[in-house]
Amino acid sequence: MNRLVVFKFFVFAVAIAVLARLFYWQFLSSFSARASYSLENEIPAPHGEIFASDGFPLVTNQEAFLLYAKPREITRDPNVIAQIISELLISEKYARPPSTADAVGQATAAAGPSKVEQEQKDDEIKKKQADLATKLSDKALSWVQLARKVTKDIKEKLEAEKIIGLGFERDDKRLYPEASMAANLLGFVGSDKYGKDTGYFGLEGYWDKQIRGKPGRVGSEKDPFGFPILIGKYSEVKPLQGSSIHTNIDRSIQFIVEDKLKNAVEKYGAKDGSVIVQDPKTGHILAMATFPSYNPAFFQEFDDKLFKNPVVADTYEPGSTFKLFVMAAALDLSIVSPQTRCDVCLGPRQIGGFEISTWNKKYYPESTMAEIIQHSDNVGMTFVSEKLGLDKFYNYIQKFGFGQKTGIDLQEEVAAPLRDKDDWRKIDLATASFGQGIAVTPIQMIQALSAIAAGGKLISPKVAAKITDASRQEIVKPDFERQIISPKTAALITEMMVNAVDHGEAQAFKPKGYRIAGKTGTAQIPVAGHYDPDKTIASFIGFAPADNPRFTMLVRFTEPASSPFGSETAAPTFFAIAQELFNYWGIPQSR
Repeated sequence: MNRLVVFKFFVFAVAIAVLARLFYWQFLSSFSARASYSLENEIPAPHGEIFASDGFPLVTNQEAFLLYAKPREITRDPNVIAQIISELLISEKYARPPSTADAVGQATAAAGPSKVEQEQKDDEIKKKQADLATKLSDKALSWVQLARKVTKDIKEKLEAEKIIGLGFERDDKRLYPEASMAANLLGFVGSDKYGKDTGYFGLEGYWDKQIRGKPGRVGSEKDPFGFPILIGKYSEVKPLQGSSIHTNIDRSIQFIVEDKLKNAVEKYGAKDGSVIVQDPKTGHILAMATFPSYNPAFFQEFDDKLFKNPVVADTYEPGSTFKLFVMAAALDLSIVSPQTRCDVCLGPRQIGGFEISTWNKKYYPESTMAEIIQHSDNVGMTFVSEKLGLDKFYNYIQKFGFGQKTGIDLQEEVAAPLRDKDDWRKIDLATASFGQGIAVTPIQMIQALSAIAAGGKLISPKVAAKITDASRQEIVKPDFERQIISPKTAALITEMMVNAVDHGEAQAFKPKGYRIAGKTGTAQIPVAGHYDPDKTIASFIGFAPADNPRFTMLVRFTEPASSPFGSETAAPTFFAIAQELFNYWGIPQSR
């Protein structure tokens, strides 16, 4: 009987052991194998830097920190910790001087916050404190982000509090050593709807994927059902910095352009102004400026209408500057020569029920094509467009890049499409010949102009020269490079432009001793189906030295108050910048 009991107990024990082993293999071993690290949070990666052509940083990174907590390790009252952090963060925000640096703002800052500002500050502290206290109290979290872009000063103050459970990771923020220089060109880094650093506008927006880097990760071990293992392991993957952009921007030229542009906008009472300077032989953008602008370090404090770069994002009717490309088309097809005379330039013309006249009501019978450009003769240009015909006209303006994007590496580029040829009337061909009823962007104009300066070769513009990271270097090449008019045609239209500068309306402003090719433009602004008689866009495009161009340039003002004409606003600004460029490069006067 005792032996039978012992035997049964033995069999039962073996069965229990087998079942226990099977249970381990089936559940516990699998459970352990299937335990995973839940990647709960990202550690932001430092963005790559942006450099000028001389290697000086236009955008770099300033030391800042991500503040995080491990709620399970917190020993002090979460509400007290939350109060300490929120007061430091919000107080720093209100202590920062105004980014606009205006006299009124400085006086207000010196006098201290107003009652309304103090109430607003207190309200923000309460809201921030409540949010942080909730996060710090959640013991289910092994790691939680509390704040980003924390300054070194705040970090040191929090470390002095010796709060167990708080920690820091590097979370650099953008620093602009040249302040607001080239702001519209550079863009800025902000947060997307998920709170991730994202580039917006300009270079930051266009090259965002390359610049933003690879974020790090932190997480805690979880079971197969998604629940945290309280004694599980803690993991961390360090972030990798993004690639850096080396641009073609020349800091000295950029400074010259911004200084002259600001003074000109204020002098002429313009709504805004823009300047582009390009190397026509390479397509490299040497400078690009817009005024008014903003400070990308404090972009939140500016009207978001200032973020857009009008050089690539605004369309306008180019007016008389467009005559160059229509004339170039006729010359390239040998439909006219510089000596061809206009037999319809006696006075105003009636075309399609509309009257076409010259801008100053002066007429030049039997004008040559060179004189038509010199006098900026609208009637003469209708003669040229009729010689071309719609098909050839349309083909050449497409060749020059109008109606399509240039491919410049700035985020917000637009292109107004050309109307379908079937929708063009006789009057449309006539008015388009002198830049009315057709929309372009400033960057399209500088690309087309550079084709003339480069002997007829159209090259897509580029701001970036190369992209580098720790292991590689990539040269940024033009998207396209193609011959659109013959070198002979380019030389002919260049001489017509030189003649227009030497004998045209703006000749008094031209630097002495230099051959400069250029053309003025004054375009009325279309409003609600008609043209505003008082508002214009004044512009000047050109290149120099004419025989071996070092630069092409466009200057454009919106609604100048002192004078509506490009010859009296944009042209003087163009020549003032050109003189500075001659001095900067040491270009001697022509013999």
